[in-house]
Amino acid sequence: MLKLKGSIKISGDKSISHRALIFASLSTGKVKISNLLESDDVMRTLNILKELGIKIVKKKTQWTVYGNGTGGYLQPSQVLDCGNSGTTSRLMMGAVSSNPINCTFIGDNSLSKRSMSRLSIFLEKMGAEIKLTKKDFLPLHINGDINLIPMEHVMQKASAQVKSAIILAALNLRGKTRIIEKRNTRDHTERLMRYLKINFKKKILSKNSTSIELNGPYEIKPRDIIVASDPSSAAFFIVGALIIPKSMITLKNIALNKSRIAFIDVLKKMGGKIKVKKTKTISGEDVGNIQVSYSLLNAIEVKASSSPYLIDEYPILSIAASQAKGVTIMKGLSELRHKESDRIKSITTNLSKIGFKVISKKDDIFIKGSNELQVIDQKKIKTYGDHRIAMSFTILSLLYKNKLIIDDDSCISISYPDFKKHLKKLSSKK
Repeated sequence: MLKLKGSIKISGDKSISHRALIFASLSTGKVKISNLLESDDVMRTLNILKELGIKIVKKKTQWTVYGNGTGGYLQPSQVLDCGNSGTTSRLMMGAVSSNPINCTFIGDNSLSKRSMSRLSIFLEKMGAEIKLTKKDFLPLHINGDINLIPMEHVMQKASAQVKSAIILAALNLRGKTRIIEKRNTRDHTERLMRYLKINFKKKILSKNSTSIELNGPYEIKPRDIIVASDPSSAAFFIVGALIIPKSMITLKNIALNKSRIAFIDVLKKMGGKIKVKKTKTISGEDVGNIQVSYSLLNAIEVKASSSPYLIDEYPILSIAASQAKGVTIMKGLSELRHKESDRIKSITTNLSKIGFKVISKKDDIFIKGSNELQVIDQKKIKTYGDHRIAMSFTILSLLYKNKLIIDDDSCISISYPDFKKHLKKLSSKK
């Protein structure tokens, strides 16, 4: 059996990388971006910005974006291909909507099955003309308009992507835009705006509700951006070190945004030995080192109120649950059905195939785990083309001495192209 030992620097954060590129494109000059994640998803955003007239060049490991200012996108000569990236499609829909251009967005088969109406209804209320396939899916055509109406938006469903898209549209509008979140979401966009000195007001309305007010149009002055390392990517190795005997690892320069590391609190409650130490702040994000060592885990209940802060980590948390003593309950996972795969199905199907007792009831998952390793014959894991399912079960396969075969792990490049390289670096023989 392998164990995980040593230290690595995780690749740049995917969510921040998308936003860094887009905000740089809206600035009034040259922006250098360091530690950009060069995954398939992020490159989709980068290439679409190029199609919109933004000059972007790479020198060694650094990317330089020559911004055209808010409202500076040019008419593209071809369709804008988002590939598998929901973040690309939604953020760029918002960004182009307040420009006087016409765009058609397309995606791969998986993305074309994911809802776009949750965003389009807000943009249409502002005055954008949007045509969706079968009222909900890509391909999508949008007629942008610099004269969109600034207004108040009440978001009943938690979505950082939708919130960010509305913000991006509002940056080029004359007047006040107000966004009310009934359930708080990840705040990378707001942190980056503060770093870029974009004036806005954020108010706490209640324990779980906030409002954001913007008064545009804005002139965004160029400022270089360093992308912090991705905590969602770090989560795979954190769980790996917790469940694989004799493991001990250190992960460096990880973004410690509270809205992104809720999974660490969950793992600590399960008995995980995890130490987090802040070291500095870069481009508006706190970063630090995370030390993890092998632990005997116990089952817990994860409440539905936590789901907006754990949405990307549920696949790997389900792996931790499979190795925890007792029945772990994860509630309020409806959003998992609208990711790269139906992740409730992907998780339950694969764990059941291995032999774990797993039940899904509506939007809840119940996993009966064990600290003792199951005896299994060789099993094939179906990833459903979902990068987080592929990486999660790759980590679990380390416990089973190659008895778990991943059917197709090419999808990992969507979010973490260096995953296998980093896993190899941390792996050593017993």
